[in-house]
Amino acid sequence: MQDNCGVFGMCSTENCLHDLYYGTFYLQHRGQQYCGLSTYDGRQIKLRTHKGLMRPSFADDLGGLDGYSGIGHVSLNVRQPIKLNSRVGEFSVCFSGNIANLDELVAEFKAEGHSFAAVDEIEVLGKLIASGKNIVDGIGRAAKAIQGCYSLLILAQDGVYAARGPKGHRPLVLGRRGHTVAVASESCAFNNLGIQIVRDVKPGEIVRLRSEIDLLQSEQFETLKVIKSKVIQYCAFEWVYIANAASIIDGRCVDVVRQRIGASLARRYPVKADLVAAVPNSGIGHAIGYAQEADIPYDRVFLRYDYADRSYTQSTQQEREREAQIKLIPITEKIKGKRIVLLDDSIVRGTQMKMDMARKLHDAGAKEIHVRIACPPLIAPCRYGRSTRRTDELLANRMSVKEIPKYLAVNSVGYNTFGDLVKAIGLPKKSLCLSCWTGKYS
Repeated sequence: MQDNCGVFGMCSTENCLHDLYYGTFYLQHRGQQYCGLSTYDGRQIKLRTHKGLMRPSFADDLGGLDGYSGIGHVSLNVRQPIKLNSRVGEFSVCFSGNIANLDELVAEFKAEGHSFAAVDEIEVLGKLIASGKNIVDGIGRAAKAIQGCYSLLILAQDGVYAARGPKGHRPLVLGRRGHTVAVASESCAFNNLGIQIVRDVKPGEIVRLRSEIDLLQSEQFETLKVIKSKVIQYCAFEWVYIANAASIIDGRCVDVVRQRIGASLARRYPVKADLVAAVPNSGIGHAIGYAQEADIPYDRVFLRYDYADRSYTQSTQQEREREAQIKLIPITEKIKGKRIVLLDDSIVRGTQMKMDMARKLHDAGAKEIHVRIACPPLIAPCRYGRSTRRTDELLANRMSVKEIPKYLAVNSVGYNTFGDLVKAIGLPKKSLCLSCWTGKYS
């Protein structure tokens, strides 16, 4: 199981249930199959999970979940949070990331006499935390045992614990609104709740959130430990595709980065065209940047159907292809006879670009189609989050870049370069994970 997921946590001096619910909802783009909330009301930790989207699942099912602190989760693969009662006390836990050595850890636990309700990552993570002398020690043990990446939240009686993996792959940000403090996978969860960004959780940092009236602001976020790593590897694909455009991740606004990427593509691959368009929604920022730099009008040739899911993050190839087929509706009157520059975040297998985008444009009478891709060619699976499929499925491994336009039935294809991508993000290359484009893993 490999999953980006979304996590949201909150502590307040008042009932925070509705803010917790909406904060988790604003991370729905990170997972659409399962959702869950866990709250603490001063007496007990409560838990409720559903299969399905956040709003329809919880809109009429928040009764009995009132609390002054809580955590929430959205996922593609498994119900979270889970609740455990252990020698470190009762707690609930959820996480975003991937445990690459899951099978080995499960085997070790079974050899020690442990049993499992379900062999999945969150149960293994919970057992690792519960094996510690306390929660902080348990998180440290988990960090030492896990190969992969994570950002995790733990709800306990003394607050919400937030931890970011030592290499920093998965994002995690802290926020505040008066005596309410929050933590989220992305800052877009804060905006409509009036929560201001305080800072990102540092790689390897374990922070406890508390909200008592008599606490100073500096005490509301208490750093309990920092687990050091020799390398920092922020996931570059967050800015290219995964994150919501409104989010600010590690100090870089996602939408601004995407426009810079588009501008760099316009400089590197200029072409005479009538309009610049996007594969919505993740291609919009890239397309706007391209159009502004090239001084070519930006317009829509596809409308994304509001009730379709994200195709890339579906669990199976069949589901991905189904979502790709239904989510984009061509606006035929804007396409006929036009030379179009089409911006997208990436090309994985090439099937969706060929069958569900290029073909729809051709059928609508496009004169020329020039594809521009925000990242370099994908050549390797991701080991740290949502998988980019098997190596032999990736289009860039099946043919050369020069052969791709003919395969896609388009006039030209231009991929972003490593240098332009790194420059657009604005962080040092050594601190970015580029493994899905290089095949090198740290």
